[in-house]
Amino acid sequence: MSLNKGPNGEINTNKEMLQLAADFYKNLFGFEEKLDVHLSDQFWDMEDRITQEENTMLEDPLSEQEIKDAVFGSYSDGAPGPDGFSFIFYQKFWDTIKTDFMNIVRGFENDNVNIARLNYVMLTLIPKEAEATDLKKFRPIALINCSFKIILKL
Repeated sequence: MSLNKGPNGEINTNKEMLQLAADFYKNLFGFEEKLDVHLSDQFWDMEDRITQEENTMLEDPLSEQEIKDAVFGSYSDGAPGPDGFSFIFYQKFWDTIKTDFMNIVRGFENDNVNIARLNYVMLTLIPKEAEATDLKKFRPIALINCSFKIILKL
């Protein structure tokens, strides 16, 4: 199976193949400028708006127990992430890593963590049919960093 057709003809090198795939997915999932749409202050009825108390609760720092619950919760399937650590690793070594992991979460809450170091995906393309030669004939499978998955759960 080889990917050998691009918009400019035949692909002959790994570099050309990587560029084709990168351009395809950047175009597919890339930034799209949106219209400047805003809701008026009267859009929501007063009873549908969150209260100041609810807003304060949403802005409160996460407790260690909430973070631990995310680590030990429903994502604990044991599948390894692209960082090589499965959720089982986080669970088994929680007492050892919790201080460092809590620091990551606190940095995320305070907008002090370089999220790009956590927010990455390893993308693998699986052919949907034999002899697939067009990127539309491949299924992307994405593996996301476990730490980022846990933070998203919070």
